[in-house]
Amino acid sequence: MTRRAAAVLLLLLVGAVAALVLWNRPPGPLRRPRFRLFLRVTSAPAAATPGVPAARTTPAETVRLTLFFPRQEDSRLQSEERDIAKPAGPGAALRAIFGELQKGPTRAGLIAALPDRIHLRNAFLLAEGEAVLDLAVDAGLSFGSQEELSIVASLVDTTLQNVADTTRVRILVNGEPAETLGGHIDLSRPLTYLRNEVAP
Repeated sequence: MTRRAAAVLLLLLVGAVAALVLWNRPPGPLRRPRFRLFLRVTSAPAAATPGVPAARTTPAETVRLTLFFPRQEDSRLQSEERDIAKPAGPGAALRAIFGELQKGPTRAGLIAALPDRIHLRNAFLLAEGEAVLDLAVDAGLSFGSQEELSIVASLVDTTLQNVADTTRVRILVNGEPAETLGGHIDLSRPLTYLRNEVAP
């Protein structure tokens, strides 16, 4: 094939492709594609459009916690249930539980178990079913025996009640094993349910 014949064949091919494109083009003026940003979806409801059914929204998955707080009258623990967004893993669950205990109760007659100057440094689960709570405790805090028992019982019973596959709770203080939180409750070993402190 000569060079001239190849050029003619190429021109015919280009013309055929152009004709096919024009033939299959939708009617109406050409539109330039518009680029849109992907916006973060918020929980604010969209304005309803008349005649258009509202889109269904999927509610966030929640879990129900059973939290234990001391009663004001005698410091015995009483349960309170609360729904929270489902945490994404055991460590996150332990932090969420501690956070809800820190918020205190919503029921009348119950009081917060955790003082403001106790925070959670870290939390994790060991393979053998032991939950570890590492507390940051202000050195200036002091507790009576009943207050210390309420703190420890609230942490232990709430953790064991809500976190699957846990059988005991070890409490560390400022990243280290501790004999006690304030001189009254033995923390040198992992703890199981302190059911005697729960009101019937």
